Amino acid sequence: MTTKLACPGSGFKMEIAANLSCSASSNRKGILMGSVFSPTRKDVERYRRLRALSMDLNHRIIKTVPRHAYEDIGDAIGILRNRVLQFDSADTTSVLMDCCLYDWFENGKNVVLRYSQTHPAKPGTDQGYLLNAYLQAKYRVLVVQSVLPGAGLHCRDVLNGEELFLMDLGLSQSAKGANWALATRTIPLGEYSMTSGAGLPIIAKKAALDALSRIERGIQKSLEAPGSMALSIVRACLAAGAADYVDYASAEAKLREPRRRPRWRWF
Repeated sequence: MTTKLACPGSGFKMEIAANLSCSASSNRKGILMGSVFSPTRKDVERYRRLRALSMDLNHRIIKTVPRHAYEDIGDAIGILRNRVLQFDSADTTSVLMDCCLYDWFENGKNVVLRYSQTHPAKPGTDQGYLLNAYLQAKYRVLVVQSVLPGAGLHCRDVLNGEELFLMDLGLSQSAKGANWALATRTIPLGEYSMTSGAGLPIIAKKAALDALSRIERGIQKSLEAPGSMALSIVRACLAAGAADYVDYASAEAKLREPRRRPRWRWF
């Protein structure tokens, strides 16, 4: 399964060069300057294999998530109301699970790290390689520079000031050109990265900038854990209705229409 986004039109595009230190438009033709990676068919097949393996690995790691972690994360991203998890869309579940794996910490360790220590993979295997890559996962705000159909996207990470190629077959078909933004966690796989499977389009520019501003000023007191940055951005995106524009389907599936109009409110 790969991530697909239904782009909500011109409002979905962002030009945030004036608001963040890293420009979203390093090249106005939509080509990532300095990028030399061009995926081969072998790279795509390797990605397909690792993506399939990641789904099985995620399923096994999720089984180790403590029950109270769901409430903690649900509260942090704004979907816990009266001690009940409330999902505005089915895709919010994937976002919750992703945050539970990477952003819920206990004694300085997140769920992925604890799993890697209690369930060590055999060295030299794809599972071992993938689990090690999970430990290097990073949350990003990506601005798409160019699209390579059938492979992925050249992106600029305005959160970390880095450039990367995001391998994602679904996004490579559903993306509507350059200069739109995506908040997602990426897993490094050598010369390219893949998402952890729970990306959110940034459809409310102000919400995203407010979230980053709160983090920078250190006033998001309720999220002062190691995963606070990702949680704050996820909360902002969900509050703006971003999950309504996400679909998890095969690369051949058609995009679905948003279930409802975005909610333009802050948390």
